[in-house]
Amino acid sequence: MKIRSIFTLLPFVTFLAMSGVVCGEDKQICQPEVIVFFGNGVWNDVESADKSRRLLQKELETYISGTNLEGMITYKLAYNPSNGYLADLIETFEQDLQTNYSLFWNYLADWDTMPDFLQDRIIAIAKEVDAAVVSANPSVQEHIALYNCSLSIGKTVVLVAHSQGNLYGNIAHLGIDQQYVDGFGMVSVANPDSSVAGRGPYTTIDEDLIINSILSALPPNLDNFFGPLNWGDIWGGHNFVKSYMASGHKAEAKILNDVVAVINELRASNAGTEAVEIVNTYNILGVICGNPGTTLVTLSQDACITEIFTYHWCDKGQPAGTHALLNIDTGVTYGPFSGTIDYRNWVSYPKTYVPAGIYEVIDSEPATWSHTYSGGFVLIRGMLGCYHNTVN
Repeated sequence: MKIRSIFTLLPFVTFLAMSGVVCGEDKQICQPEVIVFFGNGVWNDVESADKSRRLLQKELETYISGTNLEGMITYKLAYNPSNGYLADLIETFEQDLQTNYSLFWNYLADWDTMPDFLQDRIIAIAKEVDAAVVSANPSVQEHIALYNCSLSIGKTVVLVAHSQGNLYGNIAHLGIDQQYVDGFGMVSVANPDSSVAGRGPYTTIDEDLIINSILSALPPNLDNFFGPLNWGDIWGGHNFVKSYMASGHKAEAKILNDVVAVINELRASNAGTEAVEIVNTYNILGVICGNPGTTLVTLSQDACITEIFTYHWCDKGQPAGTHALLNIDTGVTYGPFSGTIDYRNWVSYPKTYVPAGIYEVIDSEPATWSHTYSGGFVLIRGMLGCYHNTVN
């Protein structure tokens, strides 16, 4: 497929181009379950790309506030270098005997006043960028390795792709290990391609003059400005921040809703990664107050511990204390983790990897920890079989 848009070389490639993709092995904190990757196009420096990532993060965090996704998402910048295209344009500029480089940057900021020779070169570069070129790009293989690395440790991965990043995402999707691919989803924005990996949702606004000039692109599906173009967008309605994430407009709301919908769909279809009850010593016998003595529990598999409950019927409303887990064999203590009160239960949220083994549950206030002579009442939830690896 040839890409005919003048800005299909604006890849919002949504996975970090790295010199080597590795899953770290030393951290014990279980990272949030969802990773939303955001990438930049060839005309963005790192600072500009990170500004866009921060905007997506800010708006999405506001959107999910108070929902079950709050605190569950990690955001990463997938910086994609220009791969020589910018240097090519500068050379074209110089060949026309131009020496005022501030004028060059002004041209890039305003397509309407850009001279024909520079527009022609941009169009020529765009026509050189097709699926074969993208698939041969070393960064694509690094993106695939990063997807597989994240997915293999139980993360849900969502790619938010803008412009040519959709082409990168579609190709990378084909390289994801089939045993993990069900955990990968894609949200498409300003897509110059004719499809979205995994049949994900897409948004192309009526005012995007760039994408709407590409015959093979997905058709526009949203009038974002109710007629007049947002002339604050220096790239003809195509800019991610100024047009697609323009505050209070329909595209912003649709993109955020699409991201949440894809996350929820992926999590529902991969329910095996959800937290489950691992230990429960609660019973219906009469409650005894006072120190329960040593409380031992067994974790049959490695786990990412998400919640610990202990019952404090006798605490008379005192503030919640802390929980910790002491491995009997190694002597390693995980915690303490600060608790909150849920009626008479003290609840902590460790989000911490703990290997299989026998553990003593340590409650900071054993004198008020309820029991029935066989150790304190404790309930532990988490994800079994998870690794303590995290993505660097």
